[in-house]
Amino acid sequence: MVSDVSPFRPPSPRIWWEERHAQLRTRSLSEQHAVDSSPTAATLDDEPLVVALVDRAKQGDADAFGQLFDRFQPEIVRYLTHRTRDAEVAEDLAQQVFLKAWQAIPRYEHRGAPFRAWLYRMAHNQMVDHFRARRVTVDVDEIELSVEPEAERFVLAQELHAGLQSALERLSEDHRQVLVLRFLMEKSAREISQIMGRKEVTVRGLQMRALQALSREVDEMGGLP
Repeated sequence: MVSDVSPFRPPSPRIWWEERHAQLRTRSLSEQHAVDSSPTAATLDDEPLVVALVDRAKQGDADAFGQLFDRFQPEIVRYLTHRTRDAEVAEDLAQQVFLKAWQAIPRYEHRGAPFRAWLYRMAHNQMVDHFRARRVTVDVDEIELSVEPEAERFVLAQELHAGLQSALERLSEDHRQVLVLRFLMEKSAREISQIMGRKEVTVRGLQMRALQALSREVDEMGGLP
């Protein structure tokens, strides 16, 4: 066990992460959903609890980092699943994200990006590196309407997926990222600005241009089904 006052040098972060991951995987689905959707999981990063946990983790407190992991891991996996279209790949990438976060957290500064945004940046970079190494074009599985699961609307959404997928493949990475964060992850312009490291007004402009670009691609394809 690493001392609270010693430098943060975990002897085997991979083993610790795999143990923590195994604990999460053994929970029931309802318990995992509770972690992902509870009020504590949805609150802002600058709240005192997160700040306190980060400060403890910076000093080598593995339990504090474990609580941060439990709090943010489901959200990061969900983001990576949307980006990679593969749940297993997303979990593997999330493992690398949290391993790197554990190793890098001593250098994290509160005056920079909020902790959640810091994790999102790491997740995005890990995803880009993953696809770059395999020379695969990064795309988005789907953009769904936030609707109730009514049969008619569900069928309509399913029919739109193939056309949207083709159009999204033609967009730039910045345009894809802002659309995923805004419409799939339901992030605010402020949160997206923190994740992407851009000004909020820039993000709003980027989102508008991304939607315009998507509309042009759809038109060039002859419209959606």
